[in-house]
Amino acid sequence: MKNEQAVSPDNGGVLVRFDYIRGIAKHGKAVSSRALVIGFVGGVRSPNDLKQGVVQIGNRLKSIHNPELQVEIYRHWHWKKAYDLIYQNVDLNRDEEISNEELELAPRIVIYGHSLGGWAVIKLSRSLERICVPVELTVQIDSVGIGDEKIPSNVKFAANFYQRSNMLLRGEDKLKVENEGKTIVLGNFLIKGVGHEAVARGSEISDFLTEKVRSICEIP
Repeated sequence: MKNEQAVSPDNGGVLVRFDYIRGIAKHGKAVSSRALVIGFVGGVRSPNDLKQGVVQIGNRLKSIHNPELQVEIYRHWHWKKAYDLIYQNVDLNRDEEISNEELELAPRIVIYGHSLGGWAVIKLSRSLERICVPVELTVQIDSVGIGDEKIPSNVKFAANFYQRSNMLLRGEDKLKVENEGKTIVLGNFLIKGVGHEAVARGSEISDFLTEKVRSICEIP
């Protein structure tokens, strides 16, 4: 059965080698989640600080307790660590090359971040674009940073939340896409009555991300 193959209707008719998948399971090299969510805190905030909106959202997603959902939170300058984690989840046979077969098995990736964490969202997405890894959804929360308003073409959906109550520190109010045929901006949403720090704790953003992730994982 070494060359056993089949065309699966669930993956758009892509040829899947069952022996390849069995080999991964047998040797325990990797088990890919259906969805991998990466969150970035801004400034010098800690990914363990429960007062941070990004952390609160991450904990809410973790509380879903779905085995096919993985959630990780990082400081914004540790975006490369997030990149390495994603690469490990995609490069199932650990040959340091991403094949079309592995892309078909890859988890759907959601990346969100607040303040400079919003910049890290774009930095990570653009790095994934270079190795042809798609991103299902990006969410930027009062994002600050050079070039953080432009969404790379490997991102399928993007959303932006921002505030205008803080006169000194304001995030991007409008996203731009590199390819309108590949990326859909779900909206640029103004959150009123809150400042730069508090905006990430808004229930609107937490509800938005939770609903999108549940949909991706097909969780009722």
